[in-house]
Amino acid sequence: MNFKHAVFSLMLVIGSVFTAFAQTGSIRLTVVDDKTGETLIGATVMIEGTSKGTITDFDGIATLNDINSGTYNIRVSYISYQTTVISDVKVEAGKAEELTVHLKPADLEINEVVITAKAAKNSENALLTLQRKSPKLFDAITADQFSRMGVSDAAGALKKVTGVTIESGKYVFVRGLGDRYSKSVLNGSDVPSLDPNKNSVQLDLFPTNLIDNIIVYKTFTPDLPGDFTGGLVDITTKDFPTSFNLTFSLGLEYNPQANFNSDFLAPKGSPTDFLGYDNGFRALPKEISQYSASDFPDPYMNKTEITNVSRAFKNRQFNPGKASQFLNHSFSFSVGDQVKLFNKPLGYILGLSYNRKYSNYTDGVQNAYEGISEGQTTLNRDVHTSSLEQKSEDEVLLGAMFNTSYKFNSNNKIGLSLLTNQSGTSEARYQEGYLLDANPDSTTRLQNRAITYTQRAFRNGQLRGEHVFPRLHNLNVKWSNSFTTSSIKQPDTRMIRNQYTINPQGDTLYYMGNLDRPSRFYRDLKETNNSSKLDFTLPAKLFGGRESKVKFGGLYTYKNRTFRENIYQYNIQANKNFDGDISVFFLDQNLGYVDGVLKNYLMMINIDGNNFDAYQRLLATYAMIESPIAKKLNLTAGVRMEKTDMNLRAFNDSTGTINTNDLLPSLALTYNVNDKTNIRISANRTLARPSFREFAPLATYDFFGGYIQNGNPELKRTLVNNFDLRWEKFPSPGEYLSASLFYKKFFNPIENAQLPRAGGSTSQFQFKNVDKSSLYGAEVEVRKNLGSFAEALKNFRVSANFTYVYSYVNVTPAELLAIRSWDPGASDTRPMYNQAPYTFNGSLSYDNPEKGWESTLSFNVSGKRLIVYQIDLPSIYLQPMPDMNFTLKKDLSKRCSLMFKAKNLLNNTYKEQITLGDNIYYTTKYQQGRTYAITFNYRLSKQ
Repeated sequence: MNFKHAVFSLMLVIGSVFTAFAQTGSIRLTVVDDKTGETLIGATVMIEGTSKGTITDFDGIATLNDINSGTYNIRVSYISYQTTVISDVKVEAGKAEELTVHLKPADLEINEVVITAKAAKNSENALLTLQRKSPKLFDAITADQFSRMGVSDAAGALKKVTGVTIESGKYVFVRGLGDRYSKSVLNGSDVPSLDPNKNSVQLDLFPTNLIDNIIVYKTFTPDLPGDFTGGLVDITTKDFPTSFNLTFSLGLEYNPQANFNSDFLAPKGSPTDFLGYDNGFRALPKEISQYSASDFPDPYMNKTEITNVSRAFKNRQFNPGKASQFLNHSFSFSVGDQVKLFNKPLGYILGLSYNRKYSNYTDGVQNAYEGISEGQTTLNRDVHTSSLEQKSEDEVLLGAMFNTSYKFNSNNKIGLSLLTNQSGTSEARYQEGYLLDANPDSTTRLQNRAITYTQRAFRNGQLRGEHVFPRLHNLNVKWSNSFTTSSIKQPDTRMIRNQYTINPQGDTLYYMGNLDRPSRFYRDLKETNNSSKLDFTLPAKLFGGRESKVKFGGLYTYKNRTFRENIYQYNIQANKNFDGDISVFFLDQNLGYVDGVLKNYLMMINIDGNNFDAYQRLLATYAMIESPIAKKLNLTAGVRMEKTDMNLRAFNDSTGTINTNDLLPSLALTYNVNDKTNIRISANRTLARPSFREFAPLATYDFFGGYIQNGNPELKRTLVNNFDLRWEKFPSPGEYLSASLFYKKFFNPIENAQLPRAGGSTSQFQFKNVDKSSLYGAEVEVRKNLGSFAEALKNFRVSANFTYVYSYVNVTPAELLAIRSWDPGASDTRPMYNQAPYTFNGSLSYDNPEKGWESTLSFNVSGKRLIVYQIDLPSIYLQPMPDMNFTLKKDLSKRCSLMFKAKNLLNNTYKEQITLGDNIYYTTKYQQGRTYAITFNYRLSKQ
């Protein structure tokens, strides 16, 4: 029996077991306050005409098991609320009927409410209900939308949320603000970034098959972290199901530019690259690792040692080979259930995911330009940087999750979440262009090659609990402790550059010099993050005896980061002229001493400022209230205190320190126009801290961009005053309309600006604080079922949202003087760094569950944004990239479905561009190509 037959037989056996033993059903009822949307603890749930009943736990959930098939009436009662009877609840053998009931306050003078049971709303509708009732202003996307949109990770999912854009397929921008002003948390706890150059988490690390929902908070309240301004992204992993549930998916993707392309750059790798990590193939040889920069062998004093280290590398490939690659492929698996342990419910869910993706382009452009003077209408390309580029990537992501939760009783619950992600990206680049030097008509050409492997690891464990104390006025206590380790390793990044010319006789002459020596980099970043939270919620009667909540609590977070970098370069003594075969440079007969003559040899370059240790301690406390202050007016108000201790020390004894105590007040009012309409207004203060990379005295050279990026240990944290106004309407389940206005005032915002440079020198940039900046914006969103226009359109729905943002920063006098030396009419203001002026997301969906068809056409785009602020020539802007995607899903049976996806239908072009008058100059330009995918999904459920 082959493997496929064995799996199929196993599925049949499992299905038969469930059919044989599932002779009774169950009811799972969630009870919520109709006015606030909050779950109710201790509500009584009874089956009329029987003695079977229970009470809701602190999640507001009551579960009735072992119910014979039939139709029942369920009575729900709770002190100070109207008793509600749900009629015609159908229970089927082997299934769990899930219902939600909204209890109304008893002061409405109605003794009893009778409603007819209907299936629980899907999770999108449930979150819209929570959004309507919540005192917080947020937008969200849920698991059912992930499926409809055909997205595979959190980054892809967030593209559909109002005001959200994703940079580089990984980093979140909210309301046009860069990643500095956005924060991501996992189940409410901090997670570190796995990119030293970014503040936000790489959201492509979180596969959607492990996610229940993602909420994007747009405004700050004191029970949320204070270090976000654009938005707080809270990723909630899947909780355990009420009954056995197993899912499996297998996907294949085809991109003509990458898959089955014999020109794909494919450097040698380790046997474990397909699992996202290097097995030691790229490790630094022990003959070299035993030395530091201070005792590295001298080429003239230690002849034997310099020969040994120069020949120590066994992998001497600097010129990546080419090989055809298979289809992109992925799979995911999850299984969960709820069982009894000591006669108490224990739930669990286990999830696995794997994704391997190839990408490639051959028509890329990479340029840099020299500074200009007054009256100049064209730009001159800089030396060494006029290039056409090919880039190939092989990216692997492996993830696993385990969640478990145990309820001791209706008032006590603990849970454990474990999450791990392992990713590895092999990247190869080839560039070719002209060596311009002082001669713009030069025929000397440059060739650049680079091979990089980046290995990222993320491990998170979270222990949490929730407890209700009835004797303390139903005091609710939530606590959690989250421990995360993350690492980034770049073992053996290799870069090499050579020149060649073609003489009048047609001969090609190659040359390699010491201006840019062949180099090997080893970088290692490690970070630990320990975060502990404690939250108290105390029901109270305030403002004339109205039901209210008093919340208070605290947070302690400790982060520790180490960064190490070793650079090795080959000093070229021989074979500067060669036949174009780079490998000849790294033969033993050309390394170290040969017959007493020193050939090419290895040197160690140590930049002390590029190695550092850093930590950050954060202690936060807060207090707030949530209370109605009039019949239709609700107040949320409070204050959060955050004490920050941030310290960094580089190996060159350069240090950076931030010690601040910040009070972050928040005030929000919600006016309930009616049951379907709210008006919200809020004012609060938040902050933004520099990242360790920005804070460190690092000076890193971008080999391809031709510039140096500097950190700044003197950076200050940014304070932001925020004001929001929103009108929102919920016409019917699944439908939503909103319009918002917002304003933000920044004090000491951090920008990345060019440093003054002498003619011909390398361009340098540094992070720095500017005095102030301001931002104004507006948002609109609509989600509408088209069935209200015509019956034939009942299966269609449209979703669209648009965000407009205007921002400005005052240009400093010194910068303005430099800019006006070549542009006398230059403005004294500019847009904020990395801020998009507009964002649009839209989709048209078709859903016909009776026939098993589901389809979505989606589109999103954001406006150009400033990504490189320059003072000796026009700044660089990333141009809009319209993105259109299509998904089509067909249910093959109750358990199986097939989905087709077409991504990047417009084949958008990534363009970093300078504009001077009517002339356009590209600094970076490429296309990733269209992708076509097919995914098979299987679901086995007891329900």
